[in-house]
Amino acid sequence: MSIIALIDPDWQHKDKELPEKFVVKILTQLVMQQFTNEISKVKKIDNMFNVPELLTTLECHMKRCHNTEVTAYNHLLNLPEGKVSLPKGYIIMEYMENLKMVHIYENLTTKSVKQILRAKAVLEAMSLDFTPEERSEFSEKPFTEIFGAFFKVELLDSLMEIFRSFGHDSLSEKTSRLGKVLPYLVDLEWANRLSDEMGMRRVLCHGDLWSMNVLWRTDGDDLKMAALIDFQVAHFGCPAVDFVRLMSACLSGKDRQEHWEELLEEYYGYLKEECGSRRMPYTLEQLKESYRRFFPLGAFMIMPIIGPLFDIICKKHDEDQKRKSLELVMKKTEHLLDDLLYYHERNMELKKG
Repeated sequence: MSIIALIDPDWQHKDKELPEKFVVKILTQLVMQQFTNEISKVKKIDNMFNVPELLTTLECHMKRCHNTEVTAYNHLLNLPEGKVSLPKGYIIMEYMENLKMVHIYENLTTKSVKQILRAKAVLEAMSLDFTPEERSEFSEKPFTEIFGAFFKVELLDSLMEIFRSFGHDSLSEKTSRLGKVLPYLVDLEWANRLSDEMGMRRVLCHGDLWSMNVLWRTDGDDLKMAALIDFQVAHFGCPAVDFVRLMSACLSGKDRQEHWEELLEEYYGYLKEECGSRRMPYTLEQLKESYRRFFPLGAFMIMPIIGPLFDIICKKHDEDQKRKSLELVMKKTEHLLDDLLYYHERNMELKKG
C-alpha cells in the first residue's frame, strides 16, 4: 500500500545531526494496481482488483492504516532503546544500509524466526499497559474493517483463479477441495472474535508479520534482525494472527510442521520475561489452540500471493536459480495447502461437538 523513496538531499548549511540520506514512505494505491495489472496480464485474466468501487473503499482504508501506523510508532518509540529494532521516525524514516531482504521464495531458519518472536513479545507486553483510550486508537475488527474489501466473492474467485494458474498438476485435486471449503473458511466476523472465543485477553498484533516486513543484516552465516516495519494493520486481537502469517511465509513447510509448537513455547517464555509480575494475557495451551483454529484462514491469506510474487520478483533471475526457487515455492505452497485442509476439517469437527 506504499512506495518507498530514497532521498539523497543537498543540505544547505548542513547541521552535523542531519543524515546523509533518508527514506520517505508514501501512501498510494499505485503499487497494488501495478502488481495486480501485471499478474492479470501474465495469467490472462480480468483484474478484479482494479474496479472503481474497490479502489474507493481502499482509499478510506489506506488513510486509516496510515494513521494506525503513526500511532503504533508513537507507542514503540517510548520503549527503552534496543528493546525492539525499529527505523528511526515514520513517514520520513532513517535510511538503513547493507540490508538483506528475505523474499517469499526463501526460507528463514527457526533461529532467525526467534528474533522476530522476541520483538513480538515486547510489543504484546507493552500493550498490556495501554489505557482504554490508547486501545481505542487501534481496530478490534481488522478482518471486516481492513481485510474485508479483499474478500468479496468476486475477488475470492479471482484469487482462486490466480492460484490455480500457478499451481502444478499435483495440486489440482487439493486446490479443488480448497475451492469447495472456501465459503466456510473465510469467516471474517469469527476471526475478529477469536480471542474472545478462546478466553484470551486481546493484545497488540502487528497484523502483517511476514518476510517483507522484517529487515535483516548478514552476520557471518546467520541473519540478524535490523528492523521490524510496516504497522499499518496493527490491531488489538488474537496473537495467532501474527504467528500463522509469520510461520506460513517465512519457514519451510517441513520446519513449520515440525517446530511450530516448539516456537510457540519459546515465544511464551519470552512473553513471561517481558510481562514480569503482570498477569499473562493467555495460557500456552490457549495460544496453541488459537494457532490451530486460525491456521486455515491465515494460511489462505498468504498462499495465493506466493506464486504471483515469485513470478514478478524472479523475472531477472537466471534459469537455474529460478528453477531452484520454484521448487522451494511449490513445496512451501503444497505444505500450506495440506495443513490448511487438515486444520479446516479438524476445526469443523470441533464445531460439531
